[in-house]
Formats: sequence, C-alpha cells, structure tokens
Amino acid sequence: MTRSQQAMIAEGLARQGRVAEAVAACHEALAIDERDAATHALLADLLLGEDFYDEAIATATQGIELDPDCSPAYLALGLAYDRRGGMWDQSVLVWHELAEVVPDLVIAHVQLGEAFSAAAFDEEARDSWRRALELDPHQARAHYNLAIDALKREGMPTALPLIRAAGALDPSQDALFFALVGLPDREPSGDVGPDTPREVRYAEAVALARAEDFFGAADVVRTLLDDDPNDAKALALAGFCYLKQEAMNEAMACAVRALADSPELVEGLYVLGTTYAQRPGLAKHAARVFLALAKAAPGEPLTHVLLAEALLGLQRYRQARKAYLAAVALDPACVRARFGLAAVLFSEGAYAEAQWHIRRAAYYDTKRLGTFWELFDRYVEEGSA
Repeated sequence: MTRSQQAMIAEGLARQGRVAEAVAACHEALAIDERDAATHALLADLLLGEDFYDEAIATATQGIELDPDCSPAYLALGLAYDRRGGMWDQSVLVWHELAEVVPDLVIAHVQLGEAFSAAAFDEEARDSWRRALELDPHQARAHYNLAIDALKREGMPTALPLIRAAGALDPSQDALFFALVGLPDREPSGDVGPDTPREVRYAEAVALARAEDFFGAADVVRTLLDDDPNDAKALALAGFCYLKQEAMNEAMACAVRALADSPELVEGLYVLGTTYAQRPGLAKHAARVFLALAKAAPGEPLTHVLLAEALLGLQRYRQARKAYLAAVALDPACVRARFGLAAVLFSEGAYAEAQWHIRRAAYYDTKRLGTFWELFDRYVEEGSA
C-alpha cells in the first residue's frame, strides 16, 4: 500500500493534535486517492474526536468497504456507534468484527461486552469481559464492567469489593500517591548511602518506589528512620511500600505514626485511608480519612474517587455521587470516577444516565491507551510490508 504525501502530512498533523488542519489534509489526500482506507479511518477518528458522530460513521464505513481488514476504521466506527447511542445491534457487529480482525486486541472484547450489555445481552457481555481478562487479567475496565453487572444482579454489597479490586489495578492510584509526595519523576541513581544528605536519600527512596523496587525503597527509608524515627514523610513512604506488599498492619502502623507527628500530611492520609478501606468494618474510618484527604488535596480527582468509594460502602449514595461528580469535573477522562458514578446511578434506577457515563468512560479509556494509533500503525505497516 503506497500512501500519498498528503496522507502522510494529514497523519503528522493528527499526531500533533492540529485537528482542523489534519481534517483538511485528509480531504486533500482523499481527493488524490479516494481508495486510501487508512486515511478514511484517520478522518473518522478526527471527526469522532469533534463529536461529529454521523460523519465519523459514514467515513469509517467507507474505509471498511474499501478494506474489510482495516482495523482502525472498525475502532472508529464502533466508538462512533457507542457514543451516538441507540445503535447497539450495529455496535455489537462492529466490535465482533474487530475482535475477529485483531483477536489479541483486549479492548475489542471489552467494548463488545459493553455493546452486548447496552443491548441487554447480559450473559454474552459477561463472556466477552471474561475473554478480555483471559487475554489480560489486569484489564481494569473489564473488572469495572463485571462489578456493574454484579451490582445490577446482586446489589452494592457484592459490587463494591469488585469496584475496589478494579481500582487497585488502575495505575492512577499509585500516581496519586506520588502526586501527593510532590517530587518530579526520575530514575533511581543507585548511589546513596547513610552519609548522603537526607533530602537526597528521600528522593532516591521515592524514585525506587515509583520504579516498583519496594525493597530497595524500604532499605533507603530505613536509613532515614534510623536517623530520625519520627520523620513523618519517611514513615508515610514506608507505609506505601508496605501497602504495595499487602502488609496492611505494618502500613497502618506507619501511617498512624506519621500522622501523630503531622496530622495533615497528605501521603499519610492516603496510606491510612487505603488500609482502612481494605479492611471489613472500617468504612466509616475510611470515609473520615478520605474526606480529610479530599479537603487537603482538592485538585486531585482521585482523592474524591476514594472518598466516594468509602461513602458507597456506607450506602451514602447521594454524597458518593457528589464526590464522583467532583472528580469528573476535575478530569472528564477519569474512568474510575465514571464507572463509580454509573454504579451510583444504577443503584438509583437512572439506567440511561449510568449507561451514558460508561460510554464516556469507554471513549476516554480507549483514547488514553492510544488504541487507535496502535491499530493505525500496525495496519499501515502490514500494508507496506
């Protein structure tokens, strides 16, 4: 497949986020070669991003008609059907076709399950999400969907542990802790010792923890605590390392000690609230701590999500909805908040609104993962081989 220079220019503009120019370049490229399926797919994705659903559907359909193996066109078409709503039969067919064209594409099975669910084919939806988890056991969105399914069948007590389990798979929660720490991302240097200045040792411990070397981080933190057993920030970091190793008692003890010295330390509040949330019967304590965290760090969307999940455990649905809405207002692409809000709305019988938030979560999650460009690059590369 030989693509025109104008098609390459359109692709470059799209990757830079220059949407209007990219759309114009796509039209120019199609005037040169109207049978370029990849450019049809690219134009469809650009139109979808601007909420021109019908135009995206028409353009993606043209791409598929030109090449039934054009995977990025299937993705754009499926997302356009889903976001437009009310076209679930077509959505199911498109996601099924994409799963056939790219069998290892986990997100295709997740989206297929969501289309089945919206069309009231619940058993088929569950099968699709389970298939996604066979391909990737850590696929958070499949877990969220199964949690919502459990909510509809068995109620919130069954769904809430699944929502929390899905959240634990979401890398945004670890990202929240490091955002609260407030140090820039960097690689561990590996050359600190007991005589290294404290701030350098602490930064190295944070870098090791961020790189998921929790034992290495704990060793560096230990040198800080040997010098000062009441170092609140070091205690909170130690608690986080214990959390990641599922040593909840030790994590809780570190957090309590940290907060005894610095009651408003946001990292300490995060660790303590998380340990409470994972223990049965401590939902009230978790809600109280996460409320303090949300007040201390109101600009972080996930602090409101953690508060909302604690409130769900207390069946305070109206307050939970308020907290989820605060998270969505801060970050419309927060998938965890969208699914949590959908859970609240389902529990209140607002099914249409709940389904809308799931569709929004699907769009933002697929965009965040870069799925379109992954498929586009693979398709173009295979065509030029």
